[in-house]
Amino acid sequence: MITLKIHISGLVQGVGFRPFIYNIARREGIVGMVENRNDGVLIHATADPGKMKRFKSAILAEAPAVARIDEINTEELPLENYPGFIIKKSENVSGEVTGVSPDIATCDKCLEDMLCQKHRINYPLVNCTNCGPRFTIIRELPYDRSMTSMASFEMCDKCRSEYEDVGDRRFHAQPLACNNCGPVYYINGEEGHPGGIIYIIKRIAEAIEQGEIVALKGTGGYHLVCDACNEDAVEQLRKRKNRDSKPFAVMC
Repeated sequence: MITLKIHISGLVQGVGFRPFIYNIARREGIVGMVENRNDGVLIHATADPGKMKRFKSAILAEAPAVARIDEINTEELPLENYPGFIIKKSENVSGEVTGVSPDIATCDKCLEDMLCQKHRINYPLVNCTNCGPRFTIIRELPYDRSMTSMASFEMCDKCRSEYEDVGDRRFHAQPLACNNCGPVYYINGEEGHPGGIIYIIKRIAEAIEQGEIVALKGTGGYHLVCDACNEDAVEQLRKRKNRDSKPFAVMC
């Protein structure tokens, strides 16, 4: 049996790297721990040399699609005994800062969840380990929910069960939320309206059709929205933005 300290740097935070390491460690019979640090991902792993070789090969061969491994440093340690493999609470250390994933477009499975998962039907901020906001919500490294703008939203029991289930697609997904516990949309001045997201979409559509300008808050800022075919609305937006001739982005 040997124990290795494995330090991985690159784009390894916000890409589901810790759940990935956890699952291949369990599969290969490795005991130890994995944690996020601001300089990358740190692993302590104990196993026989054959299992350890397969473990290290799997890290390179099976890494999450959006991850990028720049460097792996390995050091043998005195033998450490662990009862199993755990995801350890993140630690902030001095020194280098690793890469962080950009926001990732909502995956097809999450779009399906918006149609059929009772607690996420029509929930516009749906996400999982494979998609959703990352860089936009981070306040500081290492990447953990407590270090993001999601810190003030406590998970409901259902989301917590998904977060802790090693077989779930949302295992250790930091922005995890639903209609019951996550941030929700509302129209300024109509915070208590019972219509929910369907009413909001309808109301915004009506406002745009009537030539109004809508400030729509997204994960990382505001979109200023109006009807590009309505000359009066576009002119009003140009005046408010002090943007006489520079083209605006067109959304479809």
